[in-house]
Amino acid sequence: MRDKIVNLLKVSVSLGLLLLLVWKIGWRETWETLRQADARYLLVAWGLYLFSMVLRAYRWQVLLRIQKLEAPLSRLTSLYFIGTFFNTVLPTGIGGDVVRMYELSKDSRQGAESVSTVLVDRLCGFVVLFIIASLALPFSYHLVPPVVSAAIVSITLLSLFGVWLALNSRVWAWLARLPLLRSLLGKPKVQQFRASIVAYRTRAITNALLASVVFNGMLMVINYLVALAFGVRISPWYFLIFVPIISFLLALPVSFSGLGVREGGYVLLFGQAGVPSSLALGMSLCIYAMMVATGLIGGLLYALQGYKSLDQTPG
Repeated sequence: MRDKIVNLLKVSVSLGLLLLLVWKIGWRETWETLRQADARYLLVAWGLYLFSMVLRAYRWQVLLRIQKLEAPLSRLTSLYFIGTFFNTVLPTGIGGDVVRMYELSKDSRQGAESVSTVLVDRLCGFVVLFIIASLALPFSYHLVPPVVSAAIVSITLLSLFGVWLALNSRVWAWLARLPLLRSLLGKPKVQQFRASIVAYRTRAITNALLASVVFNGMLMVINYLVALAFGVRISPWYFLIFVPIISFLLALPVSFSGLGVREGGYVLLFGQAGVPSSLALGMSLCIYAMMVATGLIGGLLYALQGYKSLDQTPG
């Protein structure tokens, strides 16, 4: 009952924020803005978004190999599409990750390692994204208010500190001595999960980080192309700063698939760069439409997977 109430609140927040934005900007202006978008830029952007699924699947494959697990790139790519589908239909931004964990656990029969690869896969993208933003700040801090720069640096440092803690054996040993955590960390499955996390302290993870750099660079380009589709011509530095912040907002479990929060973030942040609210809202809705379209592909793949499973079940 509690979960239903929380999910209902998330849906209400999403719809409320989106309706508020459209009401303030104007229905007609929003619709006219969407109609005038250059479809050529949007198609190229969506093509890159689809390719990014393969790139992220490769990053996941690298992490799996560290755990001595093998999975075809085609299967991992399919799971990424399926995860995107569940991200769009479930009232949480991590529903797709849970599905990826479950499906991979069925394939590999190694639950702890499967869970850790999905978590580290998500973390790699997040941390690298903010490192890129922090490296861009010395060249672009004058484009945004100090509070935005401070937020980027703070999130970056906290993320790196969290990674250091997770990979530090001494920290795990200290936690294991605490009375409240001793019994929990002593359980076999938790110890197995802990070992899988510590295993990422290897040079092999460099390839996963490089894949994250390429993917996040592609994410900036996708947003830039969507901006061009609406005739928005602003410095690329803005995207290096704003996209990480929007990604952070989407990770907060306060809305349905980030709807409403994403749009508010685009309007607020790109407004700092002088982008009219109607254009910023149009950019955000197009990014969301790409995710939904990609999720529909994932839904078809999931349905086909279910059909094949039924067909192979002995009658």
